[in-house]
Amino acid sequence: MKTVQNKTDSIDGKEPQGLSDLSINHPSAWDIDQFRANWYAFLESLLEEEASSLIPSRRMRCQIEQTPVFQEVVSGWDTMKSSLRLDAWKRLLLAAEESCRTILPACVQCGECCRMGSPTLHLEDIPLLQSGKIPWDQLITLRKGEPARSPFDGKPFILTEDKIKVREKEGLRECVFLTSQTADEAAVCSIYNDRPLQCRAQACWDPIPARETADMPFLLRENIFAGVDLLLKIMGEHESRCGFEALSSAFEEINRSNGENVNEVLELLSYEDHFRQFVSERFNIPSESMDLLLGRSFAQMTTLFGFRVSCEPDGTRCLVSDDQKE
Repeated sequence: MKTVQNKTDSIDGKEPQGLSDLSINHPSAWDIDQFRANWYAFLESLLEEEASSLIPSRRMRCQIEQTPVFQEVVSGWDTMKSSLRLDAWKRLLLAAEESCRTILPACVQCGECCRMGSPTLHLEDIPLLQSGKIPWDQLITLRKGEPARSPFDGKPFILTEDKIKVREKEGLRECVFLTSQTADEAAVCSIYNDRPLQCRAQACWDPIPARETADMPFLLRENIFAGVDLLLKIMGEHESRCGFEALSSAFEEINRSNGENVNEVLELLSYEDHFRQFVSERFNIPSESMDLLLGRSFAQMTTLFGFRVSCEPDGTRCLVSDDQKE
C-alpha cells in the first residue's frame, strides 16, 4: 500500500494509528470510494495487530462497523463538509481501536461460526421443522459409523449415533443459510431469528455455552418421523442393507486387493441407488428430502475413501480415484 509523507495533527498528544499511513491525499478530499479504500486498509493493519486475539477478525470488523460512530460517519461522508472530514476520520479511528479492546458479549452476525460448519440439530429444534422455518430439503442425516468433524476443534471422529445437520454449501464447510456477500457487506443468516439451538449457543467470545449443548438430546430421524410406521420401516430396511459399515468394508477390500476388487463397491452403489429411486418414486418423496430420510447416498460418500463415481456415455458407472484426472 502506498503511504503519504505528511502526518496529521494528533489528538490529546496521541496520533491515532492510521493517520500517518493513509493511501493518497487528505481525508477532506476523499469521496466515499476513497474513504472505504482507506478504511479497509486501516482495518487490515489494525486487525493484523490483533492477530493474537482468539476473537475472529471478521467478528471484530462487524463489531466496529456497527458502532454509532461508524454508522454516522459513513452515512454522512458524501454530504459532509470537507473541513469536518478530518475530525470525523480521527473519531472513527479512535473508536475502532477502542472497539477492538472491548469485545461485546453479543452476536453481531459476522457469520464466522457459519463458515466453520453447519449446525447439528437437537430435539429442541423440532418445532422449527414442523413449522417449516427450516425446510426439510435443507437437512441431511449423518449415519452411525460415518466420519464427522467436531464443531469445537474441527478434529475428526466416528459417529456413535445418527446426527441431523443443516446442509453445507457444495465444496465448502459453510452453512447453506449464510447468504452471499460483497466486499462491503457482511454475510447474513437467512434464518437468524429462527436459528437452531447450537447456533444460538455459539459465542466466539465464550466457547462454554456451545460445548454444553453437546450434553443435550440430539434430534433423530425417529423423532421427525414418529408415528409414520412405513417410513420407519423403510429406514430400518435401508440401514440393514446399506449401512455405512458395508460401504467401508467394500473399500477396505479394494485396498487389500490393490485396486482389483471393485465389484463389491459398484454393486453396493447400484443397489443403494435403486433403493433410493424406488422409495422416492413409489412414495412421492422429493429427491431433495432423501438425504434426510436415508442419509447421504453411497455415491456421495465415495469421496470419503478417495474415489468418485464417473458416468460413461452409455450410462455405465465407474469408480475413479481422486488422483486420476477426469
